Amino acid sequence: MIVRYLVILCTAVSAYAATPVCTQNGITSGGDALVTGFIAAPLPRVHEAVADAMQAAGVSLFKNTDQSVEGEREEERIIALGLGPGDEAVRSDLTQSTQKGNAGTQVRVETLRGGNKKGVPKHAWSTAVLDQTACLVSMLSLDDPLHRPKLPAADGAEISIADSTSLPVRSRHFFFITDAKPNHVIPFETAEDLVIDGSIVSPAGSLVAAMMDEATDVKEFGRAAKGQLQFKYLVLPDGTRMPLRGIVDLKGRSVNKGELIALGAIFGAGPAGSVTGSGFAIPAGALFHVEVDGQQRVRVSNHMSGATGSIPPRLPGQSR
Repeated sequence: MIVRYLVILCTAVSAYAATPVCTQNGITSGGDALVTGFIAAPLPRVHEAVADAMQAAGVSLFKNTDQSVEGEREEERIIALGLGPGDEAVRSDLTQSTQKGNAGTQVRVETLRGGNKKGVPKHAWSTAVLDQTACLVSMLSLDDPLHRPKLPAADGAEISIADSTSLPVRSRHFFFITDAKPNHVIPFETAEDLVIDGSIVSPAGSLVAAMMDEATDVKEFGRAAKGQLQFKYLVLPDGTRMPLRGIVDLKGRSVNKGELIALGAIFGAGPAGSVTGSGFAIPAGALFHVEVDGQQRVRVSNHMSGATGSIPPRLPGQSR
């Protein structure tokens, strides 16, 4: 079954989403209940990606320590994500390791029966979680853009950025309706360099802040959750906030009591999408396009001038 993520109804000046690379083939059960793998990235980053990957498989986390993540698949999330059924538990253990001279993290993922029941689980999600983890680590920045230190003020030329300049951004973490909090920053990051007149104004992986407005949870079975995701600003290397605009209306579909429907919506490639689902989620790595709000004038550092094009996010083990 193809994984399905969120409801998108774009209004006014809208952000729109496309299927992220990590989920093009869907998250499905299969493979062995116990798998291990090595990822050439620091343990803290792999830990974040594991937690996001487990939640993308419908897991609600109840334990999340530095070297272990545990949880059980939850019906509300399974329905909202359009995943296959099953109440399995998933546990991931992480240890620092070195393989072929590369420092990284050894990941062990095991699927168990839920509720501490004995026996073999009906479905195994371990391979899907490990594959999703590796994909997220390769796609997103290794360091956290939300806590990245500021650089000195730019000393180069002043550059004008036109109103409505398009900017692709990716969600940094998995987000579920129950995570919605007023005035709480939901971190995204730029998917590629913002290049204007041959100069890099903002490198790939820069923080983009969004907030959820008017979010309501599912109050009872059959009532849809809804919320509005609003993109606010891009943080430039020196800490300057460049205003952005982009709105995504997220809404589930109300269903009749007792009706069992696999709910969710595949990401649309354009500015509108169909509506299904009693809840909604935004997976880590989901790609959106937002716009610069109004004409902006910024300075760029001399060493960031002369760019010839976009540079993709750095992969583990690579350097620019």
